Amino acid sequence: MTRPVTEGVTSSEVKILKEETPKAPENPFYEIRPVPGKGYGCFAIKNIKRGTRILADDPLLVVPIAEYFETDIKEEFAKLSPKDQALYFTLHSAHGQDPKNWPKHIHPTVEGRERCRIEEQHKARTGKEPTLISIFQTNCMEMDGGAAVFPNAARFNHSCNPNACFSWNPAIRKETIHAIRDIKKDEQITLSYCDITHDKATRRWELKHYGFICDCPACVGDDPQSFAGKSETRRYRLMELEQEFRLTRGEYIGFGVSQPGFIEKLLEYATLLLEEGDYTVRLANTYLDIAIVCEKKGDLLLAKRSALKALRIKLETQGPDYPDIPKYQGVVQRIKRKMAEQEAAQAGNKS
Repeated sequence: MTRPVTEGVTSSEVKILKEETPKAPENPFYEIRPVPGKGYGCFAIKNIKRGTRILADDPLLVVPIAEYFETDIKEEFAKLSPKDQALYFTLHSAHGQDPKNWPKHIHPTVEGRERCRIEEQHKARTGKEPTLISIFQTNCMEMDGGAAVFPNAARFNHSCNPNACFSWNPAIRKETIHAIRDIKKDEQITLSYCDITHDKATRRWELKHYGFICDCPACVGDDPQSFAGKSETRRYRLMELEQEFRLTRGEYIGFGVSQPGFIEKLLEYATLLLEEGDYTVRLANTYLDIAIVCEKKGDLLLAKRSALKALRIKLETQGPDYPDIPKYQGVVQRIKRKMAEQEAAQAGNKS
């Protein structure tokens, strides 16, 4: 049986929880500390090696559909215990935004349910008080085709040049956070809330929905020689390559193999991702494609090296318990088997 939305949740409970410094779950990697002008952040309490699983978090509130309405959130919220309902209202809400900073009208081609969804979310974003939907749209992460709020993962701040990544792991039913580079003690652990291959203007628009302007190294500064300037050039090239890859990767990789310079473009893409610090499953998938293309072209040595890189990155960014790890392992084993067969054939020819 579910409770009404407000039953069991008192304003005093929420007030007390909000006034306390949020606490991280018991763990050996990080703690929550105040960040001037930004509320709170998660900071490393010791040096953390790349590939470390920093957090595996259970969902607090799950909405099983992507195109949700406030009624969907209310229905799931009512199933929570009073303690969890109070916890939900301690999470950040990007409400109170100036309506003047948003478009005045919805494009006439947007109709029906989607128009209603946009109107509902805009009202929550510009409202004076936090609401179920304003908190949800500020903190939710993708999960099984729907979305969920993870109370501990939600405490990590954003950077367009992050040092950690998040991923829903359907095998263990938890949101995981892994270090994507070595993190020093007392360094803030950050995630990217948006696609980091997007240009600065697009990222600024996406982050506006969270109610802040990013001041990370990739966003601050217009000098072409600054990190932000070089980052903008790299990200523009990444977007160009992604447009080209739409018809040459994934299910179309067979067509890509036949294209002149395809492997060089994949290698360029991987290099740009590394320079941007995007050591995530995106990079793992790129190296896997490089391995498959090299395998088809008969360059088994580069194929093996690339497949091993793909597997290592996959393990370090999503963990050995992620469901599709066997796919990566299978590619490595297949290429090694072909190399062994090739070496055996060459040895037979010599004898």
